[in-house]
Amino acid sequence: MSDTFTPAEPSVPRFKIYQETFKFMNQQPVFIQITEMDSSDWIWISSGASPLLQQQNGGSGGANGAAGASVGGAFGDFAMAMPPFRAGQAAVSSTLLGSPLDETPASIARRLATKFKRQFLVNVDIQPGMDNAMLIAFAERKVLDMMQAIAMSKDDTATTATSSSDAVCSS
Repeated sequence: MSDTFTPAEPSVPRFKIYQETFKFMNQQPVFIQITEMDSSDWIWISSGASPLLQQQNGGSGGANGAAGASVGGAFGDFAMAMPPFRAGQAAVSSTLLGSPLDETPASIARRLATKFKRQFLVNVDIQPGMDNAMLIAFAERKVLDMMQAIAMSKDDTATTATSSSDAVCSS
């Protein structure tokens, strides 16, 4: 039996987390967290709790600032959508947790899967209703903006890497 240890090859992180807080109509906070994985994205949207990751990393203690209080984000309704396999087909979605009567997370996941051709998992912690319809539309628009910025940053990185390798090859 050998006592030598062979370390694993270093790898690139497979999860990237993006968080943003937006103000709806300059008053109501909307928290969005996007967890990017290899071939899918998990999106969490909430209007009533601080972001999940900030809670774990020692953010404010709670709503009243008490130390040790745990006021984390609620999981909310949870849905998943797969991108269409052929052009012209609709993305397929399913509500995994929560009320099947509330189509909000499934609808958002379906639209994102169609646009970005990736699997999307979506949590929405915003109560459905006419009062929140504009809030949900605002949150979805902000998610779309964040996803487009993430995609653009990937394109910029890929273009820079390609340009660098072309310069090396042409020398």
